Amino acid sequence: MNANLKYYLIYALAYGIILLLGEGIYRLLKGGPAWSRNFAHLSAGLITLPFPWLFTSHWWVLILSLQSCLVLWITSRMKILPSHHRIAGKSKGSYLFFVSVYLCFMASLFSGRKELFVIPLLLLTFSDVAAALVGRSMGKRSIPGRKSWNGSAKTLAGSTAFFLTALPVLFLSFFYYLQWELAGSIGMTLLIALLSTTMEAYSPHGTDNFSVPLTVLIIMLLAFFL
Repeated sequence: MNANLKYYLIYALAYGIILLLGEGIYRLLKGGPAWSRNFAHLSAGLITLPFPWLFTSHWWVLILSLQSCLVLWITSRMKILPSHHRIAGKSKGSYLFFVSVYLCFMASLFSGRKELFVIPLLLLTFSDVAAALVGRSMGKRSIPGRKSWNGSAKTLAGSTAFFLTALPVLFLSFFYYLQWELAGSIGMTLLIALLSTTMEAYSPHGTDNFSVPLTVLIIMLLAFFL
């Protein structure tokens, strides 16, 4: 069997299992739709990280991304999987997650730099979930005029959580993974953390799932190739 086809089938099954597990958390464990959605976001992000080492053609990633969006659209229209769709409202975040996956994969594949996929996805996986969890449980002060993917106000606590989790993710990526010198690692970490936190705070209705990785990708491309 073609290796790309094998990994496509594995991931198609894995994404389906994640949705079903999220539904189980919602129905059986009474975790609530927000917990189920964050579980799906974190799990999908983590298992997606090896893409640059597995797929040698962008077509398989495109098919997988389109298929995942189609499943989300069909289940939304049929009003099934309430664990995922009930709290999402008019958010396009789930679809934009897969758009970002494909965009970052293309950048990684054609540049030959796997970090252009890994680092944006790491930030989207960990910092975005941290912002959602902290903002919902501890957020008291709202950011004026800013709305999250479920229509509630984005909070300073959520943005702080995004920034603080982005710092170690980015520093470890540049200093240990890419072996940059200390000064360059600190500078790039602070720059990306500040800009991506701002984009997350000011991107409404789930669009941060696209704006955050796009911001990271642009900054890294400028740093690498200019």
